[in-house]
Amino acid sequence: MIQKIRMHMLGTFRGRLALLYVAVELSILIFAALVIYFFLARQVYQNLDDALLSQSHTLELELEQSHSYYWLTVLDNYARDTRDSVELITANGIIQYTSDKSLVGTGGNQVSFALGQAMSGKEVVFVSTDSLLRKSNMRVLALPIHKSKRVVAVILIGHNTSEIQSFFKLLYTIGGFLGLISIVLSAWAGYMMSKRALRPIEAIKKTAKAVARGDLSQRLSSHAREREIEELENNLNHMFEALEASFKSQKRFTADASHELRMPLTILKGEIEVALRQSRSIEEHENLLKQHLDIVARMQRIVDDLLTLARADAGMLELQQNTLDLSLLLQEVGQQHLILYEQGQLHLEMDIQDDLEVMGDASQLERVIFNLLSNAYKYAPQNSTVWLTAYAKQEHAYITVCDEGIGISEEHQNRLFHRFYRVDDARARKQGSAGLGLAICKHIVEAHHGEIWVESKEGEGASFMVRLPLSSLNPEHHQRLQSMMNRKAP
Repeated sequence: MIQKIRMHMLGTFRGRLALLYVAVELSILIFAALVIYFFLARQVYQNLDDALLSQSHTLELELEQSHSYYWLTVLDNYARDTRDSVELITANGIIQYTSDKSLVGTGGNQVSFALGQAMSGKEVVFVSTDSLLRKSNMRVLALPIHKSKRVVAVILIGHNTSEIQSFFKLLYTIGGFLGLISIVLSAWAGYMMSKRALRPIEAIKKTAKAVARGDLSQRLSSHAREREIEELENNLNHMFEALEASFKSQKRFTADASHELRMPLTILKGEIEVALRQSRSIEEHENLLKQHLDIVARMQRIVDDLLTLARADAGMLELQQNTLDLSLLLQEVGQQHLILYEQGQLHLEMDIQDDLEVMGDASQLERVIFNLLSNAYKYAPQNSTVWLTAYAKQEHAYITVCDEGIGISEEHQNRLFHRFYRVDDARARKQGSAGLGLAICKHIVEAHHGEIWVESKEGEGASFMVRLPLSSLNPEHHQRLQSMMNRKAP
């Protein structure tokens, strides 16, 4: 039991804090007691010495003015009135009078020292026979008696300090009792304060254990009044939310990737099994291998896209930071799509402002525009127009790919850039889309410190917009400045 209590007090923060409160409180009480004792004892001695000195001067004057024959009577009267111990020692060392007990042998060398000092002519000498807290303690005054300007005797007056001892004993008994209560209250207050302060830590520990077991939905309910604990709980909640979102994203990513790869693998397996069951001509085998090659190519695109996204998530997406002519890049990508659009009976209109320069990776930005134009080609109706525009505004370049398709509802727009998300799943599968293109575009654009979003209404087409920071001066501002200078020229 004692070992258990010892471990609880020394092995826990609450116990150590309570012991620290007790140690601090005890140190303060001991220091206060010593200070009080020092000053109070000094004051008590001073008051007692003043009283003894006042009485002794009266006795001294009476003895010096009377004949030595009457000294014993004077000393008897003084001892009876004051109840002090009185002893008279002559100059030759003979004890001539003792009221009740001898003072010379009391207190060891202290009284003898006082006696010697008085014999040598020192007016008043005070000594104590023992500590104030001892019952046998006496405050002794040594006073020389002069006749014809020489010391003829010394009076020793001893006052018993038992009353003072009783006072100090009562004082320290009350002080000790109050100190004990104060220590107990301090220990209890320290323990309760530490328990209250550590209560949020217990909740944090419990929640952390639940999260470690896999329950990522656990959150800390912040009831702490301390700002530091509240900030810690908020940061932990943000971390738990990020962990849950990351875990769900990984689960969804794994499930979607498995689902996307399962279908082409199943088709490929089925067709190979059918091909092995019956003999075919060389042309039939060639056609079958071409179909298989298309399936493998689709799987390879999915794997490449997954690798790109994995690198982006890990912060390992390799980007070359070069100054590139965005206007030229957009025109080249647009020209590459002209033949494709003509085959699909679509019109591609390009309105690209000149001299747009950005810092980035030309191949990655080309991939973004290629994906956006390919999506517009897939979903735009025949004989419609797709617009590719680019212009500068303030310190950014804005790129827009707009089609006249069926549009995208608001419920799909927020999730359009998620991996494997498709508005029309069946139609996307038929066109060979895995739903990774826009997610890759988002990662590439954000890696270039830009932003990508969609603006669309059902039945009114869709506009995909990209904003990238310019590396040059605003072309519009540059053109206006150049125009003003041309007008001013003669």
